[in-house]
Amino acid sequence: MKNLFRIFALMFIFASCSKTEDDTNDQCTGNCTILKGNFVTLNTEPVPNVKVSMKYIKSNELAFYSRKLVDTKSDQNGNFNSNFFIKDNEIGNTGGYFHIDIDDSNIDVNKYIRTNNLIGNTTTDIGFAIFSITNRDTIIDKTFYIPKKAYIKVNLNNFTPLQSDDYFEVQTLYPFGPKIGVNTFLNSEYSTGFSGYGNWRATNNNNLLNVFVAEGENNVIRILRRKNGVNTSEDISIFIPQNNTIELTYDF
Repeated sequence: MKNLFRIFALMFIFASCSKTEDDTNDQCTGNCTILKGNFVTLNTEPVPNVKVSMKYIKSNELAFYSRKLVDTKSDQNGNFNSNFFIKDNEIGNTGGYFHIDIDDSNIDVNKYIRTNNLIGNTTTDIGFAIFSITNRDTIIDKTFYIPKKAYIKVNLNNFTPLQSDDYFEVQTLYPFGPKIGVNTFLNSEYSTGFSGYGNWRATNNNNLLNVFVAEGENNVIRILRRKNGVNTSEDISIFIPQNNTIELTYDF
């Protein structure tokens, strides 16, 4: 009973020491920090209506503090730009951090590969954290790539599992997310996104799957097998043209 009382007491203390502020409507008029960037797709076409938000967060076992600094979205040119003011106790190594969240749920899931493609475990979150900003005149400038979505056909044939946990699946990897300069894996200047991971699996002896890929880009088609308890992986690099009729076939 005493332990239960201590738990409730700690919960009460934590709740009473938690604070959340929203300063996104405040206008910064001097000593501003800038969060800016753009979202592009194939042939550097702009991607509008991607939401961008930013918070300062500081927490420990007894207290939680959050201050929302930015709440904006990309315009018709794919650009976003927001000024905000960093408080004195948020500058430098404060024990807190700044988190930038990217929400692409408003863009067309049939046209673009998003962070959530409505099939379960799909492309990685492209939000990021900044653990220290030392000067108020800092400019945070980021470019993000949102691929155009295309489909290829993949045949996974002769799936005859020998053990109950055997599997046969396809995954796709493609340029996605922040501009990083050099991605030798995909011969791209953007980071790597991925889809699949348990969603495109063989369930019968022969399976025809419609698998999405990034149009106009180098993709990697990854074939994973667990056969008689032994795991193997096979990567196939392939360029996806517009209006492709690509069909690939693999045997278990």
